[in-house]
Amino acid sequence: MLKKYFLNFWIWWYGAQLRACLQMTYSFWSLSLATLNILPMLANLFVPMYQDASISGRIISLFFRVVWVFGGSLIQILITIPLISVVFIWVILPPLCLVQIVRFFI
Repeated sequence: MLKKYFLNFWIWWYGAQLRACLQMTYSFWSLSLATLNILPMLANLFVPMYQDASISGRIISLFFRVVWVFGGSLIQILITIPLISVVFIWVILPPLCLVQIVRFFI
């Protein structure tokens, strides 16, 4: 009976819950990407902002968008690192607990 519950835990942890964890982290990552608005700024990098086609308007909009893309990418990387860490911890935690239990009894 214990073996069945032990196997069911691993199936549940790495099957259903890992999928839910990955979906949640991807959802948070894509929400932050959409909130930071990096891709539209990158796509419109050389398009003048507010239809100001003068030289100064083009230079200011190019500078603003480059700073926005650089800063947003930096923030997105800082968000991505903890999200990858959460998934890594989710995967490594049960075997680590099992190793600690075995080491306690040996």
